[in-house]
Amino acid sequence: MKITLAFAFAVILSILSPASVRCQAAEPAEWTLMFYMDADNNLEAPQMVDIEEMMKVGSSAKVNLIALIDRSAKGESADERGYTDRAVGGIKPWTSAKYLVIEKGRLHEVADWGELNMGDPANLKHFFDETVKQFPARRYGVIFGDHGAGWPGILSDESADSNGIDMSEMPVVLKDFMTKNGKLDLIGFDACLMANFEVARTVAPYAKTMVASEELEPGDGWNYTPLMTRLSQNPAMDSFELGRIVVDTYRDYYFATETQENYVTLSVIDLAKIDALAAAISDLAMTNQGLVKTGGRDSMMKIARARSKASEFGKDEGSSAYNFDIVVLAENIKLQTPASARSADAVIAAAKAAVVYKINGSTHARATGLSIYFPDNSAGIKGMGYDRHPFYSSFKWPALLAEVFAVLQKDTQAPQVQPVETTDKDIAKDDVVQVSAKVNADDIEEATFVLAANEDKRSVIIGSMPAFPDEKGVLHEEWDGGWFTISDGKNQQICPITGFERIEEGEEQFMIEVPAQIRFVGGKQWRDITLNFVLDLSGSEATGEFVSAFEFVKGNPREIDLEKGDSIRPVFLMVDENGDVEPIASNDATDILSVGAEGELFIGYEDVPAGDYSIGFLVTDFAGNTTDEFVDVTLE
Repeated sequence: MKITLAFAFAVILSILSPASVRCQAAEPAEWTLMFYMDADNNLEAPQMVDIEEMMKVGSSAKVNLIALIDRSAKGESADERGYTDRAVGGIKPWTSAKYLVIEKGRLHEVADWGELNMGDPANLKHFFDETVKQFPARRYGVIFGDHGAGWPGILSDESADSNGIDMSEMPVVLKDFMTKNGKLDLIGFDACLMANFEVARTVAPYAKTMVASEELEPGDGWNYTPLMTRLSQNPAMDSFELGRIVVDTYRDYYFATETQENYVTLSVIDLAKIDALAAAISDLAMTNQGLVKTGGRDSMMKIARARSKASEFGKDEGSSAYNFDIVVLAENIKLQTPASARSADAVIAAAKAAVVYKINGSTHARATGLSIYFPDNSAGIKGMGYDRHPFYSSFKWPALLAEVFAVLQKDTQAPQVQPVETTDKDIAKDDVVQVSAKVNADDIEEATFVLAANEDKRSVIIGSMPAFPDEKGVLHEEWDGGWFTISDGKNQQICPITGFERIEEGEEQFMIEVPAQIRFVGGKQWRDITLNFVLDLSGSEATGEFVSAFEFVKGNPREIDLEKGDSIRPVFLMVDENGDVEPIASNDATDILSVGAEGELFIGYEDVPAGDYSIGFLVTDFAGNTTDEFVDVTLE
């Protein structure tokens, strides 16, 4: 009988999965990492790659890698990108939410939870409860994989009308976890824009360390194989060391690609330091609120200038997350309002103390690791739901915003710009025309030089670039009859530029935004996207290198990978005789570019066709009022 029982027990052990054995282990693991992955959208394909990266290392007796993964039912199609219907980890394609152990070379399915709304906090709570019960550990971390939007929230479940977890919903789940198990050691956001003060403030009571990006993340996300390798080699590491490894492996992956190195950011944040930062921000806000209340428009403009010169994240054509680097913003406020120097210095010190480790590419050379929300009007507070969040009433930053917006709303007068003057209105080839205009306003947020082609009863805006008034308030620009072009290496088209930002002070490199449409190879639909290039004007010829392409769907930024055979066409703004504006794109096959084998596009500079043009300036003040002044010229 003893022999039979022993034999039976041995057989049972032989067929039990490693996960099942670990569930019964007397000693808890060093780490249980919980991956809450909403792949029910166009990040499904890259998230499956993430899982396969983890599988190259897998779980062990010391490290549990546990995932809840909801996949999409869309599958692959010519008109969509980012979806997949392939098997992963030895499991046939699924469209439900599976509860999985990530093992070396395979996935072990613990349970299929059916189709879930990953944006329902109750499902996150259930995931936490089950994982702690089945996979106990000395340290717990959760990593969210999906789209991110900063303080509005995380995830986008397309089977549930793109629902996500609002950051106002997060504290209930995290508090429940903390009550039962103590603070999370690590909370990570493998998503866009989540290194945001408001996010950190929301999760700080319930976790020790946060890892997130100020800027949009590339679609490939974190670099999991070397990350998991390092953790498996030293499973006793604490959350700060693990966070540093997340950042280092992320840097190693993207800095190997020069174009992506330009804009990536990633930070490790000590959440124990967030209360001190919140107090410092409140003090800075109250000081400047008082200054705006007594100083009115002049004091408001100082804050507005500080904002306009701060590093901004999540800004793309037609969309902005209005997230500004905390340290840079505080430095600018200090310069504008010396009376707030003490409180600004306190913010700078507290923010630098909270961000214990970071990386940033050259496009964000001044990025310090945490952003803060600063919209351009009051609609960004109540209209966006900012006032519903837990952080809203606990610090005084919103009070400063309200005071600034109250003054801005009273300013309805457009900037005064004197008529544009030119050295010539008939331009021969190789001529250079000088253009100038006097700006009679002290509250200019932005001025741009604009080139437009005049056709029958309409004008087509070719592009714009920054213009800066001199010490006398005069805008100067020169036009040589050329403009930037976009090329696939064989054919080229005029390139409409709507964003033009210097990468580093004193350098002649710029990040530019180009509105365009893409039709995937084999597909039929055109999709609106923004192409981002690094433009180099330091040499004798303008050159530009493709960096990334993004589209915005229901407010979520989504990176689009360019593939061989994709069709690209620029999108221009057309202004009719009534002043109505609409985007236009050519259907002429000769105007459509084709992406090459390396997924590359290029920027150059060429003469534009002879014809009638308008050149001039568009000026915008801090209240959003605009004035434009143009002069008609003829290019021979």
